[in-house]
Amino acid sequence: MLLKALVGTVKDFWRMRQMPTQVRPKDTQSVITDVIVRRIPIQTRRTSISKAFVLISQGDESQKGKLLNAGPILALMDVVAGAISYRLSMGAAATISFDRVDLVKPVFHGDHVRLEGEVIGLGKSSMAVQVNVFRHDITTDTLEHTHDAIITMVAINRFGRPRKCLPELYDADCADYCLKMSQLAKQRKELSFQWRNEQDAVDELSFIKQSDLLLVKSKAEYVAVSETEVEVRNCFLPRNLNPHDTVFGGDLLSWMVRSHTKTKEMKKLRRCAFLKDKIALHCAQKFTKSEKMVTIAMNRVLFKLPILMLDMVRMRARVVYVDHFHLEVEVEVFIHSILHGGERKSHSGYFTVLNLDGNNKFKPIEKGLKIDENKQNEMRMLLKAQKRLKFEEEDTNLDTLKSRILAGEFAADQLKHH
Repeated sequence: MLLKALVGTVKDFWRMRQMPTQVRPKDTQSVITDVIVRRIPIQTRRTSISKAFVLISQGDESQKGKLLNAGPILALMDVVAGAISYRLSMGAAATISFDRVDLVKPVFHGDHVRLEGEVIGLGKSSMAVQVNVFRHDITTDTLEHTHDAIITMVAINRFGRPRKCLPELYDADCADYCLKMSQLAKQRKELSFQWRNEQDAVDELSFIKQSDLLLVKSKAEYVAVSETEVEVRNCFLPRNLNPHDTVFGGDLLSWMVRSHTKTKEMKKLRRCAFLKDKIALHCAQKFTKSEKMVTIAMNRVLFKLPILMLDMVRMRARVVYVDHFHLEVEVEVFIHSILHGGERKSHSGYFTVLNLDGNNKFKPIEKGLKIDENKQNEMRMLLKAQKRLKFEEEDTNLDTLKSRILAGEFAADQLKHH
C-alpha cells in the first residue's frame, strides 16, 4: 500500500514537470472512433486534442426511423469530453458539470452520429469542453447539426482532488481566436455563478406570493407539483465505473433520462442495459398523457458527489414549469451508501421537454400547475423555474457569440487553428 502511494505521488510530480506552460490546439491532436454497424463511407480528418470526434451508429435497428432519446447522446458526449481532458491534462480527469445541452435537430434510431469536441477554456485545473453532435443524412450524404453541449471537466490527482497543473490555451498564430474563446469561457463562468446565486436567493425568501409568479395561459386542468412526481431506484455495475472506481457521468446522465419500456423486444434490451426511455421524459409523458415528446434541452447538471458501485441511487423527477408547448422537469439524484448508511443529495438537473402530435408538430399542453401559497415548497420550485428561463436568453447570446467565433467572425484564425 505504501509503495502504491509512493508511485502515485511520483506520477503526479512527473506530470507536473512534463506539463508545458502553453498549449496550442493544433499541437494536441486526437481522434476517437467506434464500431460502425452499417458502413457508410465518411471521410475522417485529423483534429486537435482540444478537438476530437466520435463516429458511431446509434439506437436499435428494430426501431429505425423513430426518435432516439437523449441518453445515448449524453453518454457519448461524456466520452468525448473525457478523452480530450485525459490527454490534455496528461492524467485522470472527472466530469464536473454539463452546463447546457441543446437539441438543434432530432436523431433517429439507426442514425450515424458524429461528435466533435473542443476545449474553449482552461483554468488551473478545469477544462471547458464544447461538444457538437451531427447526424449523417443518407439521402443528401451530408452531416446535419443536431446537438450542442458545454461540459466542464477537472484534472484530478490520485486522491480525487483537483490537480492544478494545466497550461494556458494559446497560439501566437491565432491569438485573437484564443483571446475570444477565453473571454467566452469567463462570461459563461460568471453567468453560472449568477445563476446559482439567484437560485439560492429564492430559498432565502420568507414567503412567496402568487403575484411573484408569472402567469401562463389558462389551462383546462391544474395539478400540484407533488402529483407529477416519478421516482426510481437502482444501482450500478462494474461496467459503469471509470478508472477512479466511480460512476461515469455520462452513464448517470443516461439513467437520469431513463425509465422502463414495456414491449417484449424492449425487455430483452433492458436486460442488456442498452435502451430505456427517459425518466424525465416519462415524467413529462405521465403529466401530459402524451407519448410523443422529446427532450430539447438540459440545463445546469453539477455533480457534487461521486457515486460508487456500492451506492444505491434514488432519482426523483417532477414537473416544475409548464408553457404552451413545452415543460420543464427537475430530476434530483440521491445516493445511499450500502456500507455506511445515510442518504445524501448528489446533484440535480433540469430537462426541457417538447410536446408533439402524430405528425411531429407542436402540440399544446392542456394541463398546468397549481399555484398554492399554502405550499411554499412548491412555490419555490415554480419561482426557481421561472428565473431559470431568464438565463436561457443569456445562454443563447453566448452560444451565438461562440458560433461567430468558431465559424464566421474569425474565419481566418480558424483556418490556422485547424
